[in-house]
Amino acid sequence: MLAALFLAPVYWMLSTSFKTEADAIVSPVQWWPLRPTLDNYREVLTSPDGNILRWTWNSLVVALTFTALHVLLCALTAYPLARMRFPGRDTWFWFILSSLMIPGIVTLVPTYIMMLNFGWINSYHALIWPGISGVFGVFLLRQFFQGIPRELEEAAKLDGANSLLIWWRIILPLSLPAVVTLAVFAFMGSWNNFLWPLYTVTDVDKMTLPVGITTFSQRYVTEYGKLMASTTLAAVPALVAYLIAQRFLEAGLSTTGLKE
Repeated sequence: MLAALFLAPVYWMLSTSFKTEADAIVSPVQWWPLRPTLDNYREVLTSPDGNILRWTWNSLVVALTFTALHVLLCALTAYPLARMRFPGRDTWFWFILSSLMIPGIVTLVPTYIMMLNFGWINSYHALIWPGISGVFGVFLLRQFFQGIPRELEEAAKLDGANSLLIWWRIILPLSLPAVVTLAVFAFMGSWNNFLWPLYTVTDVDKMTLPVGITTFSQRYVTEYGKLMASTTLAAVPALVAYLIAQRFLEAGLSTTGLKE
């Protein structure tokens, strides 16, 4: 029952994407397209008002680059917090973790001003760099890193490996489920991000997909068939990423927090 409740909006999105515009707004509601058509998809892909293929490319470039940088930075930060001993380590961790209490909307204006001063408005830089640091990613990887036996690390040190080599050759490969889990979360977060690109990108050719598809919903008229077709296309990459990494997600979330 609960699954059906959650899947109802997805079903409505798919069914409306195959309806004509008249059937999409008819009353009473048609729960199944009586005259199914692919015209909405055809018009979305070939519409002169918006280049959905260009928007998809922009989203892919931004999401993949953001994911790689985000995972790298979080892994580099989590490693010393989990495996090294130095004064104030736990204090620094709790200080970093406490920043989760700061709402993201609070930093919206200062971050925008920073991007404006850097000259990064209407560029990939504004969509990638401000969010690559992530407290949740640091917390997730730190908890997983703590569960790796220290004997492996000590054996590598006896063989002459330094901390960076140990992190690269031992810690990261053993933490693959957690790393993939974080990568999926980062990709989906960047792919679905709407508010920040809405403010920082005004050039149509630089828009990401979530912002671009809003052009099918205008001030006085909303083309529901096209809007649902474009939304369906936008959901496909995120769904594929989840299905590919599903087994890593289950392993990463089920074992994170277990210590040796």
